[in-house]
Amino acid sequence: MKYTMLALLLGAFSSCALAAADVEAQCKVLTAKSYPAAHRAPAAEQGKLAGCVATKLYYGIGTPVDHVRARQCALAATEEQLPFQEDKGVLMMVYANGQGVPRDYALARKAACEAGGAVAETALRLEHLAAMEAGRDRKPIDICDDATSGYMGGWCASVANDLKEQKRGAGFARLIAPWSAPQKQAFARLETRAHDFFEQRSTEEVDLSGTARAAFTIEEEARQREDLRASVAAFEKGALPRDGDAEFARLDARLNAVYKQLKALPEPQYGTIRFEGVQRTQRSWLAYRDAWVAFGKVKYPQVSANAWRAYFTRKRIAMLEKLLKNWGS
Repeated sequence: MKYTMLALLLGAFSSCALAAADVEAQCKVLTAKSYPAAHRAPAAEQGKLAGCVATKLYYGIGTPVDHVRARQCALAATEEQLPFQEDKGVLMMVYANGQGVPRDYALARKAACEAGGAVAETALRLEHLAAMEAGRDRKPIDICDDATSGYMGGWCASVANDLKEQKRGAGFARLIAPWSAPQKQAFARLETRAHDFFEQRSTEEVDLSGTARAAFTIEEEARQREDLRASVAAFEKGALPRDGDAEFARLDARLNAVYKQLKALPEPQYGTIRFEGVQRTQRSWLAYRDAWVAFGKVKYPQVSANAWRAYFTRKRIAMLEKLLKNWGS
């Protein structure tokens, strides 16, 4: 997948795209076609598909890439009442790209129609498949190539983030592998507080107006997780916090001042963000900062508690100052 989260939200329905009536007419014919019985899992193996997720098998999320099993899983799935049927999206890709099965553009178009989503997305998928069949586009197709809606933007952002998280998580696991058992246990406690704060931050301090809200939430959570890992990586290289008590006192005073400025702002506030949400996030952040102090005591005992507090208070000030700037604009 070669797209960024933000790019997923910038797709547009081109002037050459099929009209809604044309899409409906094409799809009515295409969906009448059946998927070959031979492409389904053999009867003796169908029980092994219980609980399978075609998307994860296709992209290799938490499991090795397996296009054959992804196809079998998708064909065994029950349709859900959702704007986008991801199992059909997987079928479109495997048939169009010839992954684990001979290319079959007719079946790919059928799946493209059955995947659902915005009419513009279906139209663009059909045009994309026509270009591939005619030899005008030789790149493998991805269901997210033609995402135009906020719903698909969020879904595609989730998949992209899962893949990035998997790669980054593996690298981070190697980094902390040499740690002692007590150090790993302390970090696990920190991660629990981190999860709580990241979730609060991404839902309470991000403007979730509009249909792209899912992608924005995912993007902020990913940003915070990466910041945590980058911090640990820097600490492991010796770039540890060194601020003293006086600097922490100065930063703490600044944090309180910005917080009070946010509290004093009149309604209506910034997009979907409300001070009550900032207040909840602040409490979660304080627990997160305290968890860093506790973890630091175990892993980096040479660093003082106030040095840790200063380091993460500086980061929190930047978050609140950005909110204050956006609120006032």
